[in-house]
Amino acid sequence: MHTQSRPKANPYPERTVYCDPANAAGRDFLNELLVKSFIHPEDWKHLPRGSQERLLAVRDRQQLLAMLVDGQLLTEYQASRVVAGTTFGLVLGNYRILDRLGAGGMAVVFRAEHVEMRHTVALKVLPLSSGQDERLQSRFTAEMRIVARLRHPNIVGALDAGRVQSDGPDATVLWYLVMEYVPGIDLEMYVNKHGPLSLMSACNLMYQTAAALGEINKYRLVHRDVKPSNIMVTPEDQAKLLDFGLSRQLDTRVTQSGTLLGTIDYMAPEQARDASSVDIRADIYSLGATLFWCLTGKVPHQGLSANGDMFQRFTLPPPSARRLVADLPPEIDGVIAKLMALKPDERISSPQEAMSALLPFLKPSAVELPGIFQDAPLSAHSAAGKACPAGQRHRILIVDDEDGIRQFCRIVLQGDGRQCEVAPNAEAALAMIQKTPYDLILSDVCMPGMTGIEFTRKLRASPSVPHQKIIMFSGSATSDELAQMLQAGADDFLVKPLSIVTLQGRVHAALRMKDVQDRADLLNRRLLAVNGDLEHNLLIKEGALIQSRNALLLALAKLVEHRGGQSGTRLTRMQEYSRALASEAACSSPYAAEINDGFVEIVACCAPMHDIGKIGLPDHILLSPGKLTPEERIVMQTHTTIGAETLRQVAKSHGAALAFLDVAADIARHHHERWDGTGYPDRLAGDAIPLAARIVTICDVYDALRSRRSHKPALAQSAALQLMSETCTGQFDPTLFTAFLRRAAEFERIFRDNPDG
Repeated sequence: MHTQSRPKANPYPERTVYCDPANAAGRDFLNELLVKSFIHPEDWKHLPRGSQERLLAVRDRQQLLAMLVDGQLLTEYQASRVVAGTTFGLVLGNYRILDRLGAGGMAVVFRAEHVEMRHTVALKVLPLSSGQDERLQSRFTAEMRIVARLRHPNIVGALDAGRVQSDGPDATVLWYLVMEYVPGIDLEMYVNKHGPLSLMSACNLMYQTAAALGEINKYRLVHRDVKPSNIMVTPEDQAKLLDFGLSRQLDTRVTQSGTLLGTIDYMAPEQARDASSVDIRADIYSLGATLFWCLTGKVPHQGLSANGDMFQRFTLPPPSARRLVADLPPEIDGVIAKLMALKPDERISSPQEAMSALLPFLKPSAVELPGIFQDAPLSAHSAAGKACPAGQRHRILIVDDEDGIRQFCRIVLQGDGRQCEVAPNAEAALAMIQKTPYDLILSDVCMPGMTGIEFTRKLRASPSVPHQKIIMFSGSATSDELAQMLQAGADDFLVKPLSIVTLQGRVHAALRMKDVQDRADLLNRRLLAVNGDLEHNLLIKEGALIQSRNALLLALAKLVEHRGGQSGTRLTRMQEYSRALASEAACSSPYAAEINDGFVEIVACCAPMHDIGKIGLPDHILLSPGKLTPEERIVMQTHTTIGAETLRQVAKSHGAALAFLDVAADIARHHHERWDGTGYPDRLAGDAIPLAARIVTICDVYDALRSRRSHKPALAQSAALQLMSETCTGQFDPTLFTAFLRRAAEFERIFRDNPDG
């Protein structure tokens, strides 16, 4: 915990601005805002010189503040505090207050920024003046220490804490707790704005809240104020429990006997009688009341006053949600009744039991909910993708040592052409796989005995079905561990807690990818049949069978392009580029002996296969519109090895007559190598890179620069050539690049004659 007093002198002389002495007032005012970090020095430094001069020329403070807000150097909240002269507390320790988010019974919550690291946080601030009730300070301090112990995806985490004392006569002390900033809105605000949630949405959020209660119960804590306004929901539909200001440690009695603490509409009867003696079952009651609110938009006992009907309120049986929302299933009233039973002994007794009761309602119907922050409210539904084709049924194996996770995944994924089975550990899963083939395996990383990574290596060493997909999940995996998963053979990864929408989407994408790869195998078999006929017709060099072979290769490559949202004309361009460059390189002395007419045609035939490995990439990476994260980039780079291994397996099975597939494999694996040895996947350098791959590399880079993508504009011919010339020394074979420049006009013609659709 940090303690800070107000600075009496300028500790940051480098933050001083300078201007004409004639406008000393404006200069001094800006100096004050900078020194106190109300304006961040970096923001001022990065302003254009002209903007700085315009601000320095302003003498009127009100006008200057308005201009600083317009220029986003200050927020409106900061400016209002400066105008009011109440700037004490705008900077707390290493954090600068940006905006006011809300207020509770004893504290105010602000959006803030770490001055040095510049990440956004939430600050809960308790102002205390000399002589005020010390119980508030004790309760706030207890909350800081409680939240600091909790580390759970469904609990707003604590990052730091401290206090600041003013120099005023009242000696005000601001105690502050730094928490993770959760973008989104709370459940109360959402339901008030959009109306009740759908059954699956409400149960999903309550399931996550119950998981949070399970975590605090491990520490013998009781929250005592579970309610919609204390549950934040992120744009990814993740519930976050907050506000532990009324929490109680079961081993202590900070609260006086008979004290009424909590929110009456969601309060368990025993908590109303004596808040100092309750256990986790009081939070279970509040969870049921919150579920009722989510489904109906009303508090459980609507119409009863907070105090006058206290006795009646806590003697009424749990309400029926179906009386207000007729299309709810009868079973949900039974769950609410168990959660809100008047007597604690008759109530669901643990968060884990509550999670089990909610699980059956997490199974979506044929259509799926949108996210909370999409335009449509959660009470509506939208299509979640097409079901499996008639007659096709995917088998999924879920491997996790936590029964709750296994059942959650099974209930969410079962049906719509999918059959799910579960295993408690990797050893049991391997025994099941020997008897039954599975299209997709979901595996936890951390399990007793064999770890998920070791399990994945065994699966890849002896796959039971072609193109078997493996998705791993973890609650605390680092970047290095994610890389190890992918190197071991995982296709994708998920972070716990598992969101219904994300889980379904990733599984749907993985199974769709397997279907595409299975269809690609079928195309390969047909291609091999055509080449078998071709071997018996060696005299027909340009005949129909060669054309059929080339057409099937192009069809296979177009399958990949279609997944990536690109047009097939790019493949035609790649063929023509490669033919032109290989033909020109044949005129250069180093390659005259290596390149003949047959080599030129093989390179042109195989060039469209350079990115065939992308058929094995997850949709969320292949179709990502923005910059990839380091972990996603590792996955993206595996397309080179996926494509090469696929083509070499085909070539190995069908003999030397398919030598052109070896060329295609070389191109697929090495078209991202660089002449200086800094490329991937094998960091080959110079002549060690296969010649066909060096040719395709130049063609691929040229076409990428000339083509428009969602994340970049198309470059003109002159700009593309200039950019390639600046990087040619390290990236391209110098001799081939010189040949490329000689044919640059032809490359321009090919690009112009084959535009994207």
